[in-house]
Amino acid sequence: MKRSGLQRSPWPVVAVFMLPSFLGFLLFMAIPMFAAFGISLTNFSGGPNFRFIGLTNYINAFKSPNFIRYLSITVNFTFWTVLAQLILGLSLALLLNEKFFGRNFFRGVMFLPNVLSAIAVGLIFSLILDPKRGPVNQFLLSIGLPAPPWLAGEKTALPTIIMVTVWQNFGYYMVLFLGGLQTINSTLYEAAAIDGAKAVRRFLAVTLPGLSPILFFSVTIAIIRAFQVFDQIYIMTGGPWGGGPAGATTVLIFDIYKNAFSQFRFGYAAAESVILLVIILAITLVQQQGQKKWVSYDIV
Repeated sequence: MKRSGLQRSPWPVVAVFMLPSFLGFLLFMAIPMFAAFGISLTNFSGGPNFRFIGLTNYINAFKSPNFIRYLSITVNFTFWTVLAQLILGLSLALLLNEKFFGRNFFRGVMFLPNVLSAIAVGLIFSLILDPKRGPVNQFLLSIGLPAPPWLAGEKTALPTIIMVTVWQNFGYYMVLFLGGLQTINSTLYEAAAIDGAKAVRRFLAVTLPGLSPILFFSVTIAIIRAFQVFDQIYIMTGGPWGGGPAGATTVLIFDIYKNAFSQFRFGYAAAESVILLVIILAITLVQQQGQKKWVSYDIV
C-alpha cells in the first residue's frame, strides 16, 4: 500500500506560524487578565500610593447591596435577551428555510440590523422612543393608547433595552440556524413522515437534535455577549452617568466602568471584572459538560 506523500512539519516551522497568535493571546488576553487580578488585590485609585489589601475588594463587593442588585439586573437581562434572541432566530430560520418567492430578500432584511453599529442603533431608538417627542408615543397617543415612558421609566427601561438588543442581534442567530437546517439530511424528514410523525413531532425528533450543535454554540455565545453588554446601556441611558433611571439598567459591566473611570476605584472595579470572568467561565464550563447529554453530533 502506497504511503501518503504528506509529511509532518518540523516543530520550528509550526512554532513560527503559531507565534503571532500566541503573542496576540499573551499581550491582549493573558497579561491583562493577570494584571486585573493583581490590581484587584490592591486599593489602586490611579495614583502612585496604593497598597496590597488582599481579598478586601471581593468581600466589599459581595457585601454591597448595589453589587448584588447590579448582578441581578445582569442575570435578568441575560436570561430574557438570550431566550428572545434564540426563539426569534429559530422561528424565522424555520420560516425562511421554506422555498418561497423573495426569501433571500427577507433573509437579508432580517440580518441587516446585526451589521449596524450598536451606538447608531442606540441613538436612533433613543430618539424614536423619546417619551414626549418620539414618533412611537405620538402615534400611540393619536389612536388613544397610553404612551409608555420607555427609557425614562424605572420599570420599562430595562425591557426597552432588551427589546432593542434582541432586534439588533436575532438575525445573527437566525443565520446560524439557517446554516444548521440545511445540513440536516432530508431523508430523515421523509422517514419521519412515512412513520406518521406530524410537524411538531418531526421538529422535536429530527430538527432539534440536528440543530443541537448550533444551538449549543448559540446559547454559549449569546450568554457571553449578554453578560458583556455595555454600548446600549451607555448610549441609551445617559453616557458615563447613565444606568438609570434609579439604577434600573445598571448591569455589572457598566458598574465596572463607572467605578473605574468615574470614581477611580480601579482596585474594586478590577475585582468586579474578575468576578464577572469567573461567572462567565463557570457558566461556559457547565454548558460544556451538559452538552454531552443533549447535543447530538451523529445526526446525518
